[in-house]
Parts: sequence; structure tokens; C-alpha cells
Amino acid sequence: MKKSLIAVAVLGSFAASAFAAPSVTLYGRIDQGLAFTNYSKDARDLGKHENNFAMESGFSTGNRWGLKGTEDLGNGLKAGFSLESGFTADDGKSAQGGRLFGREALVSLSGSFGTIYAGRFGSIASDMGSLGILGGTSPFFNSLGPTATFKGSTGSAFNRYDNSLGYASPVFSGFKVLAMYSMKADSGATGEENKGSADRYAAAGLQYKSGPAYFALTGEWTQWGNDKYGDLDDGFAVTAGGHYDFSFLTAYAKATYFKNAASYLDTFGAWKKAGTPAIKGWGLEGGLSKKFGNTTVKGAVGYRDAESDVSSSKAEGKRLNAALAVEYPFSKRTKLYGVAGYVKEWTKKANHSGDPAAIQVGGGIVHMF
Repeated sequence: MKKSLIAVAVLGSFAASAFAAPSVTLYGRIDQGLAFTNYSKDARDLGKHENNFAMESGFSTGNRWGLKGTEDLGNGLKAGFSLESGFTADDGKSAQGGRLFGREALVSLSGSFGTIYAGRFGSIASDMGSLGILGGTSPFFNSLGPTATFKGSTGSAFNRYDNSLGYASPVFSGFKVLAMYSMKADSGATGEENKGSADRYAAAGLQYKSGPAYFALTGEWTQWGNDKYGDLDDGFAVTAGGHYDFSFLTAYAKATYFKNAASYLDTFGAWKKAGTPAIKGWGLEGGLSKKFGNTTVKGAVGYRDAESDVSSSKAEGKRLNAALAVEYPFSKRTKLYGVAGYVKEWTKKANHSGDPAAIQVGGGIVHMF
């Protein structure tokens, strides 16, 4: 729940500079969970433990605190900013590589033409931040471990990007168009902005919302930097999905195609062991969510079929993940959750084959402010 910036007067001179803007707000959430994971023999052969019980910070939703604000410039124009910091609640460290505002750091200008963004923010092809539109395609989003995360059936990383420009159009009859471009995906990596030595990223999206219906379509392009990936061809991904609220339950579906994906979910490290720099393939996911009084029950099944996209590394694999979760709110700000899931991969490579799997059971508490 958002509060006045007065609540953080202890932030000192930084906060004091924002007092002149009454629209500035502080918000955040803390998620602390516990999870038990059991790995199969093939998974242990890839370096995983047989059994693992651990505290999982941000298990269902990323821990964060942030500041947002707007200023009315007149003539229909508004300036805005968003500064969002991620952290790990089990040890108090900054997340996103130690960045102070690693989740989002942007300035925006909006008017009748739409909104222009500049800074660091999540991809349009994700469920994160001011521009991400894929959150409505799965009941789980990018959360609840490897058995539930909606990126398990894709070849996309759903990352945040530095040095980015973004645009979101006004809504026309429920439709909105979005686009973004990153001149250098990670400022901490080698390479120069807008040069072939650095990763460059672009994405576009179409979003539709009307009553119980939601639909999203995204396309991604990544020019992999020569400093890290050599002459690896550009990566592409297309994802389409959405949900429909039937009042008695909500149904979700998502489909994706990807090529030359060099940043993807490798749950057991099997692709890495095979020396596979990039994969190509397709994936599907379906899910349901239903309320029983105040309690929400949701589940999803995802599937990915992929193979090496580089001739020098022959490998192929399939991935299945399924999970069931329960959420119970104590209030609008605090809820409990629990999840049980299963993930398995069938891999076949020139030097190794197997079917690593894992079962995971966990839960936790989320408090929002």
C-alpha cells in the first residue's frame, strides 16, 4: 500500500528533495519463504544436492522498495519518475547485481501522444515494471521457483535492460502499442553502447484489455555482443497469450517461439554442460486460477521443446513443469502462500543424456506497504 513520502523522512536529504512534490509516494513489499527441493539422480549428477531445505527470499514476488512521482507540466503534459530497489530479505543485500535501483530507474514524459520512458526497466516481454505486459498470460508469472515460473516454457530471459528508451501509446478501444530499445543491455558488461561489441535489445508489444479478456503479443530481438558471444547470430522470440475471467474461474494460455536464445532458463545446468551457447524451439503453457472465498487456488503446466541452435554443439531437450499454489490473504497488505511442483527435462547430447528432475514444496508470507 502506498504511503506519503513523509513516512520516510529518515531518508534525509534525498527524501527532503522530494517533499515539494506531493505526488511522490513510497511503496514496497517483503516476501520471505521456505522451500524443500528433492533432486533426482540425473540432477545430482549435474551438481544438484539430493535434498535441499532453504530460505527463499522473494519466493513468490521480488522484494522491493521504491519511490514514484509525477509533476503536472501543464498543456496536458506530465513528467514522472520511478526508482525501484530490489533486495534479498534473508540477508539484507541489494539484488540485481548490487544496483541501488536495479529493478527500475527511469524518467518519463506523458501526454496525448502516450508515454516516453528513458533509463533502466524490464522488457515489454516480461511481467516486470512499467512496460512488461506478459504478467497476464500466466497465473504464476516469473515466480515460485523452477516448477511454476512462466519462463520455463520459453527461450526468453525476461530481463531488465540498461540504457533503454521505451514508448507506450494511449489506449484505443482497449488496445495499447509498446516499443523499446536498449543501446547496451548491461552497463557493467564489456562493449560500447550501440556497437557490435555489446548486447543490444529491442522489443515491441500489443496489449488488449476489455472486461474479463486480456491478450498480449510480444516480439524480441537481441544482437548478442561480439565480446561475449563471438559471431553468434541475433536472437528472436515471439510470445502470445492472455487470460479470460469466466467469473467462476480464470483461464490462462501462452505460446512462444524462439531462435538463437542465449539467455534462457537452464534449471539443472544440462545445456551448459553440453556447451550449448544458444537454443531454438517452442513452448506452451496453460493455467487456471479460482477463488474459494478469500482463498485463491491456481495451477499451471508448461512444456518446452528445444535444440541447439549452433551446429558445433549438438543437443536437444524437452522440459515439463507443473505446479499448484494456494494464497490466503490476512488483509489487503499481508498474505500467506504455499506451492508444490514438479519439473523434469529430457536431454540428449553428444556426450551425455539423461532426464534430471526435481520436486519442490514451499511457502511463505508477503507483506506490502
